[in-house]
Amino acid sequence: MTKQKTKLTYETALQELQTIVAQLQEEAVSMDDLSEKVNRATELLNFCREKLRETEDKIEGLFSQE
Repeated sequence: MTKQKTKLTYETALQELQTIVAQLQEEAVSMDDLSEKVNRATELLNFCREKLRETEDKIEGLFSQE
């Protein structure tokens, strides 16, 4: 079975991350899936951080042109 790849956006990454956190808080993740969920959460965090950095750089670029 292959997963369809959809373009990841900040909003979808954040939503998926919030879902994972909720599952962890509710202890709805089995020990077998825990490592996978933590790895995915790390990927999502890194993606979100990079998007925020890119946005910050663009905004700073706009203000430095004045």
